[in-house]
Amino acid sequence: MAQPRESSLDPARLSLACGRISGSARAIAEAHRFGVAEGPHQHPWTAAYMHDAIGVYAAALPVTYQRDVASLFGHCADSMARQDIPASLAEDWLIVSEYLTNATSAILERLAAQPDPAPVCGGEPPGIDDHEPAVVHFDRLAALTTRGGALRLEQAALAVKGHVSGGSPGALDDEQMRLLKAVASGAAIADLAADLGYSQRTMYRALASLWRALGVSDRVQGIRKAATEGLLD
Repeated sequence: MAQPRESSLDPARLSLACGRISGSARAIAEAHRFGVAEGPHQHPWTAAYMHDAIGVYAAALPVTYQRDVASLFGHCADSMARQDIPASLAEDWLIVSEYLTNATSAILERLAAQPDPAPVCGGEPPGIDDHEPAVVHFDRLAALTTRGGALRLEQAALAVKGHVSGGSPGALDDEQMRLLKAVASGAAIADLAADLGYSQRTMYRALASLWRALGVSDRVQGIRKAATEGLLD
């Protein structure tokens, strides 16, 4: 009998990495929405994209921070390669794995060409949290790739994050199901908010939570996935 595959996957670390990926991808897609022209890389998880993008990140982030990111991403990429996953998650898993692998390689190659930074005095070095530092020029990253590619990357990262966090995209509670069906009916956001007794701000938060639960990025993708999975029947 085959022995179970031993795993060194740390769900918390992979969830953190996926949060960073989805946050960056969303910021890139928003830059496109506000008028930044799309760039040549259709898939912002490839080595070619990372080769061009690393300069944008390196110009904004301290070397110590870059090393922390490389350590996190490298560990997650290695552990993802040893996991057995559902077939339905295979494409998302591959996209995230490629992003982590290629980002790690790009960071380490750039760091190898730089002198060591001066020791940090008077406090802790920068740490990693769930959000990309505001100094990163996402407009420049957006100019390297397409909005569709950024949204696909965000979707993949959210799906993997949901899987390792114990969630399951598409598993909605009663309130989310009610909201999903109302959105699918074509109602305007203002009308939905009034019908449900929400402020518009709360309405947008509820929708964002709904799309995260489904593992998608927006209304169009959410309705399409819900229809495919029979959630609107």
